[in-house]
Amino acid sequence: MSVQHDVTTIGETMVAFVSRDGSTTFQAIAAGAESNVARTLAGLGLAARWVSRLGDDPLGDFLEQRVAESGADVEVVRDPNFPTGVMTKHISGSTTASQYYRSQSAARGLSPADLERAGSSRWIHVTGITPALSASAAELVEAVMANTGGFLVSFDFNYRPALWRDEHTAAETLRNLARRADVVFIGDDEAEALYPAASDHAGLAELILERADQELIVKQGSRGATLITHNDSTWESALAAPVVDATGAGDAFAAGYLAGRCLDWPSRARLRLGHLLGSRTVSVLEDVPPQLSSTELEALSPETLEARWIGVS
Repeated sequence: MSVQHDVTTIGETMVAFVSRDGSTTFQAIAAGAESNVARTLAGLGLAARWVSRLGDDPLGDFLEQRVAESGADVEVVRDPNFPTGVMTKHISGSTTASQYYRSQSAARGLSPADLERAGSSRWIHVTGITPALSASAAELVEAVMANTGGFLVSFDFNYRPALWRDEHTAAETLRNLARRADVVFIGDDEAEALYPAASDHAGLAELILERADQELIVKQGSRGATLITHNDSTWESALAAPVVDATGAGDAFAAGYLAGRCLDWPSRARLRLGHLLGSRTVSVLEDVPPQLSSTELEALSPETLEARWIGVS
């Protein structure tokens, strides 16, 4: 009998070599929006799976092991003909400069056939990075949105301008995908870049939400996030945290929100769990939050989160 996963994520992960403050010493970490979500969900005790393609090389070994260490189920194809993608990150103060080496990565071979490896899952989470990788990867995301497997779909815009031919193509492609998802995440900076005519959240929701049961979450960085439906909106402030590197905070937020959906938590608690995990992520060099202790996990609930927000404005 196949394992029922709470959330399956599908997408590319690269090895990121990270340096700080001009150092020539690099730390290798796993860098991928979708695997970040799977790893964070697994750290919360949910059944998470990550589906992807990696090169049949030592960097692929590193990534497969690193994601599996989180407790996530790893379902990857190892391609002997194309390498695992690589990127570098140079962090100096509040600035992060990134360079990508992924033009021939194995993950560009993702296709609708990879959806078969998702198995049985309540949710499938994809991002706007994947359809920009290749024509076959775009077809994969289209297959997810066609949703013939009875799962719910979570879609994070994750707009990366360098991957797209032009802004108009990105805006139209990502909006068409988002309109078919059940839960949609978008950063306010992404919304401003892609849909400048949507002057407020109501206008943005009108562009994206087509069904009464859809949810749009607008991430507003260190300020907070707003959940919007056809009938209501809920805003929740973020938690203040020292920032080492903000990379991955949005993925942690998405994981927290999806975990709350899986646990049937109320909307404000879902936003708060996302903020909690995002605040933990920005404080470390890794792209995922530090693991909560067993005591913290046992105590985690809408009520304990509410107590943490007392006095937060």
